[in-house]
Amino acid sequence: MVFCCVSALLLFIAACATTPDYDDVMQAAAYVKLGNSYLNEGQLSEAFVEFQKAVRLDPRNKESYNYLGFISARYKKYDDAVKYYKQAISIDPDYSEALNNLGVVYVETGDWDEAVKCFKAALNNPVYRTPAWAYSNMGYAYYKKGDYKNAEKAVKEALLRNPVFPSALYILGLVYVKLHDDGAAIDAFKKAIGIAPGYTEAHWELANIYMRRGDKARALKHFSIVAEQDKDTRRGGEALELMERLKY
Repeated sequence: MVFCCVSALLLFIAACATTPDYDDVMQAAAYVKLGNSYLNEGQLSEAFVEFQKAVRLDPRNKESYNYLGFISARYKKYDDAVKYYKQAISIDPDYSEALNNLGVVYVETGDWDEAVKCFKAALNNPVYRTPAWAYSNMGYAYYKKGDYKNAEKAVKEALLRNPVFPSALYILGLVYVKLHDDGAAIDAFKKAIGIAPGYTEAHWELANIYMRRGDKARALKHFSIVAEQDKDTRRGGEALELMERLKY
């Protein structure tokens, strides 16, 4: 299994005191490039090997540690992901991509406060190229924490920077559901679907709002999309069950 291969290779590499020579740095860069190619093809195990090779040759290669953290997180090896991201950040304390990714791991593990700290640290870097991601993720962390006002504020900051950001619109919709503003929630979910028509989670939320409001036709429409797109999942099965109830 691929998972076992990754686990066997998951050795945390401490930064080396010696400075790599030019040839090692160039070879490490080649490993990173190959690792990226594997990542783009969804070959996580192969990518992991290449990034490990890179940090063996160049222990100051922050990008490789960031990618190692990403792959570890994909396999839900969160402790390892945290170690890799922190290694990248120790090399460059302003490495916003790694700070954002570390925050995502904390969201996954339910540590909302640490997640918010990471996203704020990522945003402290004035040359961070994708601040909308950190703002959106911070909004989700606040949402999970139950702090809906700060969640709304953070997500709106994300949308100021990227108005066509479906994930941010989806989170904003979730926030409005909690704030009991169905109209604003519907608007946010519809905008998310307008940008990403196959956004199943947004269809699911819309269907539930319409069902709660007694609008069977619209609820059935969105549940049917969920049932079709997620037919092999628990949510898809639940959508089918709810469709049957709504027919009577």
